[in-house]
Amino acid sequence: MDETERTNTVKSIRGISIENDGVHLVTNGLKSKLGFELRVASFSKEIEEYYKVLKYLVDYLLDSKPKIIPEQTISYHSWLLKFVMFSDSTLDVWEAERQGNGFVEGVEYALQVRIEQEDECSNYGVTPSFPTFGQNIVISKGVYEGLGVDAVRYPSPEHMTGWWVTTDLYDGDTDSLMKVHFYHVAFNRPDLLRYFALPFGFRFYINETENDIWFDENTLK
Repeated sequence: MDETERTNTVKSIRGISIENDGVHLVTNGLKSKLGFELRVASFSKEIEEYYKVLKYLVDYLLDSKPKIIPEQTISYHSWLLKFVMFSDSTLDVWEAERQGNGFVEGVEYALQVRIEQEDECSNYGVTPSFPTFGQNIVISKGVYEGLGVDAVRYPSPEHMTGWWVTTDLYDGDTDSLMKVHFYHVAFNRPDLLRYFALPFGFRFYINETENDIWFDENTLK
């Protein structure tokens, strides 16, 4: 895509114009409704992907009408974004750094995670069910350390992802399992992120030599 095409791209979301200055996609009209415009840096991916991020944010903000303030965080599917002050009237959208080391400008990794999760779900003809940073996940020893995992997603209350992820260090004693926030696993096991949007009933078994994914209806009973 050449620079001229990128610069001239203009779209609209629910009456809010989305303008492309060649480096960012910027809302025009959101300030009158919520106090700020939003700006997303467009780096290496197709413009349409950055538009999807703004659509997600604009839809959520217009529907929920939360108070927007600088440094506020917001979930984007299975990753975390933050609003960072650019000017008195505009907030930049940043993302959590992939290893949890603060926040960085842009949404590149957030997009990568979402796209990989959608692709994985598409392989099985299912709609993604994205876990979020604020939910909990059950894990055993060895998950953070990178060991092979046996994972299953059970129907669960809203505060739980439903995922139980164990390694060969798990001896069957449920008292040894740990309930942690999803973001700890997201930061420590990026290799597993692509599978976590598979809906309730799915299992996966992954180690250095095997990669098995299947639906187990017995987990829904």
